[in-house]
Amino acid sequence: MRTAIDSEERPAGKLETELYNFLQGNSADATLTRAYDIYTHTYKREVMESFLLVDVSAEEIEKILGIPSEVTVVYQHLFFDSSVFEDELDRIEYAYSYTRNDYGTELKKYAVDLGKESLKIRMSRGSYTISSAIVQGDIRATAYMIAQRAKTCKLTSEEAKETLRWAQLALKASTEGEEKETASIEEIGMALEEKDETTNSEKSGIDPKDIAH
Repeated sequence: MRTAIDSEERPAGKLETELYNFLQGNSADATLTRAYDIYTHTYKREVMESFLLVDVSAEEIEKILGIPSEVTVVYQHLFFDSSVFEDELDRIEYAYSYTRNDYGTELKKYAVDLGKESLKIRMSRGSYTISSAIVQGDIRATAYMIAQRAKTCKLTSEEAKETLRWAQLALKASTEGEEKETASIEEIGMALEEKDETTNSEKSGIDPKDIAH
């Protein structure tokens, strides 16, 4: 954009033209000025781009950071179009070769290594939670990966002892069924009791809790 200003060549796109005019000292709408504000502040930019790097949607970003989704859409169009990444290897390569600043380097590596759910938890300061089924699956996978290190370390080493503990956890987790994200039996029973034609025990002779099972 600076090149366009220096050469006095107006860009063709609508948003690009609005940004061009704004950088020339003209007024712009609140959405564009907020997107530009994020871009020009290091820590705001790094957080936004880390979210976009792992395809967190504009709606999800609004829930976590409070940034209106339309601002994120404008930001992504003008400053960080994640669609240029062809695959996960592109994203990993970008994160691990990023050197603009230490915070951005650490956060972008964190995003591609641990995924968007972990990033949302970290940046929401605890207000965002994920389903117990995802947590259970993640712990199972983590325990398995750490336990695999036992194959490459000395049997008498401290690392071997650690991997044994994780192997026991992985084995236990693998024998337990995954949690289902369902309402409690009491809640289901209460809902069913309202449907007299199907659950009223006087009409059907069946207790609503038995139907829930």
